[in-house]
This record gives sequence, C-alpha cells and structure tokens, in this order.
Amino acid sequence: MNSSFELYYFISLTLLLSFVIFFFFRMIHRLKKKQLWAGCRNSTYMLLVLFILMTLSLVGTNLLTYHRLTHEAPIASLEIEQIQHQKYRVALISHETCKKRAYVLEGDEWQVDARIIKWHGWANLLGMDSHYQLDRISGRYHDIEQQRRHLPTVFTLESKSDYDLWSLKKKYQWLPWLDARYGQSVFLPMKVDQSYQLYMTQSGMIARKNNVLKTNCKIISSY
Repeated sequence: MNSSFELYYFISLTLLLSFVIFFFFRMIHRLKKKQLWAGCRNSTYMLLVLFILMTLSLVGTNLLTYHRLTHEAPIASLEIEQIQHQKYRVALISHETCKKRAYVLEGDEWQVDARIIKWHGWANLLGMDSHYQLDRISGRYHDIEQQRRHLPTVFTLESKSDYDLWSLKKKYQWLPWLDARYGQSVFLPMKVDQSYQLYMTQSGMIARKNNVLKTNCKIISSY
C-alpha cells in the first residue's frame, strides 16, 4: 500500500458522497412535486450509495490505519570506528540534513535519545505522521559499576528552532491533534566496522544493524 492508494481512496469517498447528496436533493425535489414513485426510487439509490460509502470508509479506514501504524522512515545512520579499548568514534549521518558528524564515545554501547510527538489517531489517518527530534548521543557501559565510575560522554544533537511543538505542547496542554509527547532512547553494542540504521515508526524509534550503509542523500561531512 502506498500514497496512490490513499489518493484513490479519498477521491472515491468524495465521489460517493457527491452521489449521496445528489440523490438526496433529487428525492426532495420529486417528493415536493408529489412524484412518490420517483422519490422512492431516488431514496433507494441514495441508500444504496450510502451503504457502499459506509462500507468503503470502514474497510479503507482499517487499511489506512494498518498502513500508518506499520510505516517506517529511515532518519539516521551510524558508523562505528574503534580508537582504543572502550573508546570509539561514532559517525552519525542525518537523513534529513545529509550531514555527517563524528563523536568520540566511551563505553560498550552507543545510545541515541529523541523527542517524539504523536498525533491523535484521526489526525494520523489524514497523513500526519509522528514527529521526532534527535536530542543527544552518548556512550554507556555494560557494567553498572563501571558506569558509575566514569563520567558519561554525551553530545547534543538538538537543532535550535523558534518553532518547537514540544515546547508548545508543554506550555499549552489543550492543543488539539497532539496526542502525546515523550522521550525515547535506543542503544546497541559498539562493534568495529559496523553500521546501524535508525527508523521512526508510528509507535516510536527503532534501530537495526546493517551490513551496508543505506542513505539516499549526498553526505556532507562536518567533523
């Protein structure tokens, strides 16, 4: 299922709704002229098209819901290079800006935090996907005691903007459409010469290991 399905679906609903309105006014017109048989015939046509419209909307809405909830969009890629024991250079490539930035992290695992804004279900059906903002990248240790003995290596990934939905929702809780705002983290082991891919789904952020780095943009390095 792709965007063409959504386009045809909404066009079909619009056409069927137009037919319902047409037969409704035609039925009223016939009844005013006391043409009872013609009025009943038009009411039958209207009810038939209305039944098709309701059936199509129920089935289509269910399909659109399934499509939206399983939608995945790649948002960033990571490349790992070992410098020394428990010290790595992690290059993060943003798929939105096509910029590649490198960070020196200490530990056994990398961790990326993000802020996520989720829309209400009906807004999601209209094509409004969950929004995200990468917040920070850090290193972490497997062993908790070792983590306590070391200061974390943390770098910000947040880009400053005058228009921030996260802050607006925090300030104005009554805002419509916005369902929830929350923070989420994903972390995986730092393996030498390994690449990872971050994806945003309707339920949050996920990470997968890749053998081949996947990106559709021309990378601009910024170390």
